[in-house]
Amino acid sequence: VDLGLPSWGEFIDSAVGEKWQQVLAALLVGYAVAALIVYLFPSPFNRDRRTGKKAPRTEAEKVAAEIFPDPMPKGDLTIEELQRYDGSNVALPVLIAAKGRVFDVTKGRDFYGKGGPYNCFAGIDCSRALAKVSLDPKDLNANCAELYAAERDVLNDWVRKFEDKYPEVGIVLDGTYDGPP
Repeated sequence: VDLGLPSWGEFIDSAVGEKWQQVLAALLVGYAVAALIVYLFPSPFNRDRRTGKKAPRTEAEKVAAEIFPDPMPKGDLTIEELQRYDGSNVALPVLIAAKGRVFDVTKGRDFYGKGGPYNCFAGIDCSRALAKVSLDPKDLNANCAELYAAERDVLNDWVRKFEDKYPEVGIVLDGTYDGPP
């Protein structure tokens, strides 16, 4: 059955003229040059934003880049002891307390460690700030007695997230958390 369609050769000739071999060769050379440029000059965007160093590519490089201190052994801490784990020393775990419970958030040190957006929560009981979704220094404490019900729900959601993601390592012995358990 002849549908009246041009042959493949006629189609190419009509699109690029009689020199279609030269057009095809130019496309292949252009592709090869682009591939060579990409290979020789890797993307400047493939960098770790925190350090400016080249991002790890292999699994071994990723593991080597994620050197964490030993996990925090379970044990209760005083407020003073908790302050030592504020993320300023990379050799120590990063700890956060919420509702008087202490969580080892070291694996989230990009967020809670030194220079992280939530570093202000590290080394303290930050229950009020979590409940109010606040980074305001006046809210960085455990005073939760006067929270609204919705704020208590937000705090409970944060604690559930911490429970799911990070190990609980103890409680704050002399903590000032004064909200519901």
